[in-house]
Amino acid sequence: MRFWNWRAMNMHGRAGRSLVAAALLAVIGLTGSSAAAQATGVRAFSSAQARDGVNALEAQLNELEERYLVPAVVESRFRLESRFNDAKVAYLLADYPRASVLFVAVVDNDRVRQFDSYAEALYLLGDSLYQMRSFRAARSYFRRVVELGPAEFYQPAIVRLLEIAGEIDDYSGVDALYARLDNLEQVNPALHYTRGKTLYQEGRYQAAQPWFQRAARDPQYELIARYFEGVTLAADGDIAAAREAFSSLVTKIPSTPEESRVVDLGHLALGRLAYEERQFDRAIDHYLQLPRTSPYFERSLYELTWSLVSKESYQAALRNLDILLISDPDPRFVPEAKLLMADLSMRLRQYDQARLWFNDIIATFTPVRTELVSFIEEQPDLQSFFVELVRQDLEGLRPEYMPTMVSDWVDGEPLMADARQLVEDGAFTQADIDEAEEALKEVEQMLSYGSNIEAFPVLSEGWKRGVALEAQLISLEEQLIAYELQQAQSVLGPSERARVAELEEELVTLREQHQRGPQSVDDLQSRSTAIRQDFQHLNREMERVAFDIESLTVNLDGIDTYLSQNPVEGFSAEDRAKIRQIRQQMRDDISALQAEHQRLTREVGSVQRQFGARDAMLVQQRDARERYHARLSELGELIDEQSARLSTSSRSGALALAEQRRRLPELKSRLNAYFSGIDEVIDERVVDIRATVTIERQELASYQQELDQWRLDTERTVSSIALWNFSRVDDEFEALIRRGHVGLLDVGWQRKEDATRDINQLFEDRSTEINVLREAFREVR
Repeated sequence: MRFWNWRAMNMHGRAGRSLVAAALLAVIGLTGSSAAAQATGVRAFSSAQARDGVNALEAQLNELEERYLVPAVVESRFRLESRFNDAKVAYLLADYPRASVLFVAVVDNDRVRQFDSYAEALYLLGDSLYQMRSFRAARSYFRRVVELGPAEFYQPAIVRLLEIAGEIDDYSGVDALYARLDNLEQVNPALHYTRGKTLYQEGRYQAAQPWFQRAARDPQYELIARYFEGVTLAADGDIAAAREAFSSLVTKIPSTPEESRVVDLGHLALGRLAYEERQFDRAIDHYLQLPRTSPYFERSLYELTWSLVSKESYQAALRNLDILLISDPDPRFVPEAKLLMADLSMRLRQYDQARLWFNDIIATFTPVRTELVSFIEEQPDLQSFFVELVRQDLEGLRPEYMPTMVSDWVDGEPLMADARQLVEDGAFTQADIDEAEEALKEVEQMLSYGSNIEAFPVLSEGWKRGVALEAQLISLEEQLIAYELQQAQSVLGPSERARVAELEEELVTLREQHQRGPQSVDDLQSRSTAIRQDFQHLNREMERVAFDIESLTVNLDGIDTYLSQNPVEGFSAEDRAKIRQIRQQMRDDISALQAEHQRLTREVGSVQRQFGARDAMLVQQRDARERYHARLSELGELIDEQSARLSTSSRSGALALAEQRRRLPELKSRLNAYFSGIDEVIDERVVDIRATVTIERQELASYQQELDQWRLDTERTVSSIALWNFSRVDDEFEALIRRGHVGLLDVGWQRKEDATRDINQLFEDRSTEINVLREAFREVR
């Protein structure tokens, strides 16, 4: 693996080590001239340059502390508030699963009840669950918001409770909510609208009307409330008032796509009212108002067609149906449209075209129904069969309830769509629980390693920048000491030279370790990229192995199929036993390979999570860098001891340079304190997260128990709906085929009637002509 193949390593191989040693030996050599300093590669420093360098390091350290450590410490002191903010950010980003998990950890904490944000946390948790379609779980949190009494989220929570009542068709408790609203002096227009809609869904049309009228006074709900007002008036039998409501609606100029759809619904409603009153021209005018971009365009075309049929404008009706079929309508519309086109063709005496449409219906649905009947006959117990299908669907296997040819037709049934949505909600919830469980395992695993800092991206970034700053500090320190040492060579005594040589032996190795480590944020990023690429390569190899194992499974299945279809009676009993033994051994080997593959996959994932900004390798490199700094400091102290021996002309400059260099250990201590502070924050957060993980495991266990009970309650209900829908579709297909055959008979009968009528007309015309000739002949005679 090439984990450590970065630029620094390439620069410092074996040849690099010898060059480093040579450079250091040159540094501590006997020459002290500036030219010699340049020749050895030692950088010359003035006190001003050293001061600028140290000041730059101090400024970077100040920024690191202010940008990363101080906010982290403050956040640790206010962990609950921080978690609330994290949850709110996840909610605003529409990451509702993560938001719900974070909000649960907030609202389950007793301390949060003292905060003003408690009601907001409850509401946002409920709304996160609502967006995930976990309506019953969401309802419990919205009720807790309502129980807190009138406040900022009181009315929005009631809005959600009324919407949930409509979603799950359970209106228990809504009257109590209405009573709460009646006690309020000011009510949000959203509540007026939602209250009216809930009453409408309950079938209480008269009670709903005044609330829609109140909601219509607000510009945000004016159009949609006006539409529902018209719907409730029409449902209540007040057609004139309904027409007035819809007429006022369609005069509005929409400003949003939602408002455009409401205006389209208004035109549809007026068209239907006009059609019922046999005012077909007026109905056609309203249907023509819907643009092709409207989601209700196909419905308007279909209803427009019937208006034209009622006007006996058959040719125009046929053109409309052609457009409808081209626009890719709902599959359930297609046969009705084709049958209507056949009827219209008959009325236009286009019998060949009518016959084509009727034959098309028969040819399309006869094989489908044959498949359905065959499917039914193959099942000894349809009820049990559909129970098993639903059970598989609940387990995420996603079987098809129907043969492929009719799945689109079946899915168009509203009740079946609701049943499928119910099953999908259950599967989605189970997937969420499983995903959450896996996530908790990964979190626990990540927290167990030094790389746990990667769980906190901001702190990880701060740590990396700290490492880069530490490398800069050490590099500046070694350059300053190398230059100072070179300047002090002339005053070193034998014992000092021996001490320098002793330190040099340690510094060569330590300097190599320092240089081998990352020197900048870019180096750290390159290291992360290299590690990621290596693990990507490993994962690709694991995928290839998984494919090979799957191929072995397929081959074994093929062998089993061949042997089941081609008995091996020609083999001896011993050979047959060997074949069985080999097949069993293959199964065992494949199972062992699959188990080993899963183990290796988990192990690779575990190892990958061990690498990060604070992993074992980087910690070792920081330890080596710390020892390097300590030895450099010793060398600096030795140089300081010789400063009194320098000449008067050199002493002031050397002291000024040493003064700046002596600031570096202080900065290094601050940097160490910076790293320690981040460590403390991480340790606190790890403890906090572990406690949260424990709570979440308990919550998941509770959710799983509820879901298991829900499955038992749902399984037979949904299977009964599927069975009923299956039988109903069979009846519908039979009816369509029957209508096609009856249509063909009607075509033949109508042709015969037309021929008879034509013959009778010819006889009548002939008799008339004969009578005219007779009269004319009588006059001639």
